[in-house]
Amino acid sequence: MSSIKETTRLEFLLLILKYMNNISIRCLKSEKIQSGACHGQFVINSLKSGQGITIGNQLRRVLLGDLGGMAISAVRIAGVSHEFSTIPGVREDILEILLNLKGVVLKSKLKDTQFGRLKIQGPTVITADFIQLPDGMEIVNPNHYIATLSTSNIIEIEFKFEYGTGYQLATQTFSEELNNYLQLDTVFMPVQKVDF
Repeated sequence: MSSIKETTRLEFLLLILKYMNNISIRCLKSEKIQSGACHGQFVINSLKSGQGITIGNQLRRVLLGDLGGMAISAVRIAGVSHEFSTIPGVREDILEILLNLKGVVLKSKLKDTQFGRLKIQGPTVITADFIQLPDGMEIVNPNHYIATLSTSNIIEIEFKFEYGTGYQLATQTFSEELNNYLQLDTVFMPVQKVDF
């Protein structure tokens, strides 16, 4: 019984499905859509009457609530002290840039806090691909738009990446050591939507 307590909810659910007679799980479709997100469609066969809704609800809860992921939790932008500032030569204000950064999707084998940076001279369109990541991390949507730098100015941003589950408000993560960083509302969930 102790081994069941040590497993995650997803592992436990997959273990139950494994021991149910003649149950099979297969992927019907797996694709990367235009926004850079991934979409998958799966089918679970040979369930008894009423089991589909029960298993579907549990899978949805696990996929939306228990899976962890890496996300940008804070940024430090050179020459910027608060989120209501602007950067000379940048079309977007800081709030818009922060909102755009929330849309960057990361894939990581690492679970501890990491740091990255972006330093670029304009004029250029800044996308997620310009972010320099530590080894073991990857950007899933490298074409994700961040900002437009219309002059020859230089923009420099430092990123704090954290691993977590669910959703974390910026007000929950303040610390003195990150005094110069702007906190982001962080969505750690790698799965955004589940239908069955």
